Amino acid sequence: MSAPAVDTSAMSAECALAQQPGYEDLHDQCRQTKDVPLPHGGGLLLARRCGCTCHWGRPEA
Repeated sequence: MSAPAVDTSAMSAECALAQQPGYEDLHDQCRQTKDVPLPHGGGLLLARRCGCTCHWGRPEA
């Protein structure tokens, strides 16, 4: 039986890979802890904050 699938579409590449066995320590390398707005973009985002639960309660980098 396999583990249930996790939706990684809202995660950074590091946190998405950290969902795999043996790569759990990659959560510490994620730097996508806040939204990055597109300059002069009227509210559009260049990069969205990582949606991984490992960032909840951690200060923004």
